[in-house]
Amino acid sequence: MKKQDGQIIIIALIFMTLVTVAVGSLVGYAAVQIKGHKQAVARAQALSIAEAGLEAAVWKLNNQVGYSGETGTSYSNGSYTITVADIAGNSKLVKAEAVIGNLGRRTVQATVATGTTNVAFNYGVQVGEGGLEMVNSSKIIGNVYSNGNIDGANSARIQGTAVSAEYFIEGMQVDGNATARSIQNSTIGGSANTYGLASSTVGGNVVATTMSQCTIGGNAIFDLKVTCTIGGNQTVPNPDEFVDPEKIAMPISDEQIDAWEEEAEAGGVISSQNLSDGTTSLGPKKIDGDLILSNDATLIVTGTLWVTGKIEVKNRAIMRLSESFGTSSGVVISGVDGSTTAGYIEIDNTTQLLGSGTAGSYIMLLSQKEGTGSNAINMKNGTSSAVLYAGEGMIEVNNSGTLKEVTAYKLRITNTATITYESGLANAQFSSGPSGGWEILDQSWQLIQ
Repeated sequence: MKKQDGQIIIIALIFMTLVTVAVGSLVGYAAVQIKGHKQAVARAQALSIAEAGLEAAVWKLNNQVGYSGETGTSYSNGSYTITVADIAGNSKLVKAEAVIGNLGRRTVQATVATGTTNVAFNYGVQVGEGGLEMVNSSKIIGNVYSNGNIDGANSARIQGTAVSAEYFIEGMQVDGNATARSIQNSTIGGSANTYGLASSTVGGNVVATTMSQCTIGGNAIFDLKVTCTIGGNQTVPNPDEFVDPEKIAMPISDEQIDAWEEEAEAGGVISSQNLSDGTTSLGPKKIDGDLILSNDATLIVTGTLWVTGKIEVKNRAIMRLSESFGTSSGVVISGVDGSTTAGYIEIDNTTQLLGSGTAGSYIMLLSQKEGTGSNAINMKNGTSSAVLYAGEGMIEVNNSGTLKEVTAYKLRITNTATITYESGLANAQFSSGPSGGWEILDQSWQLIQ
């Protein structure tokens, strides 16, 4: 009997051990499951917090000047840390890392960029009704469209096409085609379309109403000729009446200039800047006064600048865009809308006006000075990849000045000055102002942890 009792005790102990192990396993399994569930919930919550942090970072980039990130910002039942890094062009990499205690951690990142607007400079030179004047071996390498006359002397040359929507092309050497109501005392390498051709040589074909004292290499369609030599076929009369070229609007609207001014002012307002040495970075900024660069000063433009007074860049001074612009272009504005005195820009001696260093990047100096009684922009000498713009004023480029594109109500080019157009200017991208602020680029969002 005692033997049986011992066996029962042993069996009971074995059974209890098995039950204990089973219960322990179940408890351990339940604990693991509970912990895993908590971690899954925490990771899902952390992802939501990281996304919220990313959205907050974009908002702060647009509304807090100089925002560069933050650490340990509390949000809901966790916190997030933001890092912001500059990358090529007007873009940044924003990373948001969120944590919930020791349970959950998630990191997301996205590329953000400022909105841009395309300014289509379709011509090497575009001129308003004030017209274009060229003298003394000055040269435009590119096409010209003028709402006024095109008047040249002393070997002035356009290495492209030339169109005058006002009245005449006179005293010019034009390598390409030419169109104007009157073409006089000129040499046209391509073809010519005009009402009256006089004292000129045309290498290609001519369509005209009247022609006199001319030499034509190709065919000619006309009503009347006097002392003209024609190398090709002649068609008389001209079946079509000459139609003046259409006047075209300037490529930058007042609304766009207003947006650039707002962008500059959003970066803060400072007083006049007189820089004579060293390297200074500015932008976006409104300068309530003048901007003077001289001697060995270098100004790195990091955002849109609006100078309410005048701009002078002289001696060996350099104005260039920050490398962060990448392929994008930037603008420096002078003057205030409606003023006939404020907004004068002078570029002198061996100065340099440069883009970011990446192909397709240009710096544009824009004057709002109105009227042609005096210059809005005066460029003397200097080497630059700059665009000059004075939609309601006069620009004068002289001596050995070289530029990429010029747009003005009236333009004078003198003394071997050269404007060399680059095809990329037909699609130049400039910052579009506050309405086109920082935004997440499509397909750039990534979950990295």
